[in-house]
Amino acid sequence: MKLQAVILSLLASTGLATPLRRDISQALYTLRLTSYAPFSSSSPFSPSLNPLQPQTNLNPPTRPSNSPVTSLNGLYLTAAPNATTLTTTSPQSQSPADKITFYPVLNPTTGLSELHTGASTTLAVVGANGLLDLSSLADPAAAPVPAGTTVDWTSFRLEAQGSREEGTVKYAGEDGAGQGRWVVFPSLAAGGGGAEEWSVKWKDVNAWTTENYMPVQVVYELVKDE
Repeated sequence: MKLQAVILSLLASTGLATPLRRDISQALYTLRLTSYAPFSSSSPFSPSLNPLQPQTNLNPPTRPSNSPVTSLNGLYLTAAPNATTLTTTSPQSQSPADKITFYPVLNPTTGLSELHTGASTTLAVVGANGLLDLSSLADPAAAPVPAGTTVDWTSFRLEAQGSREEGTVKYAGEDGAGQGRWVVFPSLAAGGGGAEEWSVKWKDVNAWTTENYMPVQVVYELVKDE
């Protein structure tokens, strides 16, 4: 994982040569976690995230109190200033100021999307050996990438209404057929009061890693103020 930190540091130092600015009419979305899998239309946290069909019910699902991932349900994904990897913190305020927002840019040829967080930044997965950090990077195409490293920002799938896992975000892989799931790993404590911080990663089905992670789903929902 130290190698991934070096790669992310390198990528973060680059700037976007041709910023892709958001049209004011484009909706913004946030990302949240849930341990529900799969979603259904009856789920209390079932976001119909077809970008043309805004979400109205934002109540997170509940799980038994002895569930090891109860505290992760409904948490926003956030990015600290000058940081690249996305994290979440438990407990968390109702609407944290550093929560990630994005607007999707669909590739009509592949059916996959880029998730832009600003005119010069986009979400990407970064890593090696099938364990990839979910990150927010400035123009990842402009930075040199070591051999064997994945840096992909073009292959996200937003599951639309009516699909088996509607409202979720998937990483489809560079070939569009990737298999795996989102997981969170505990990282450094986020402060006093028993707060915990979790880093968000995509784990390929063939990835080998330590077992101190929690499987989750990443859900997207409309920013209601936009």
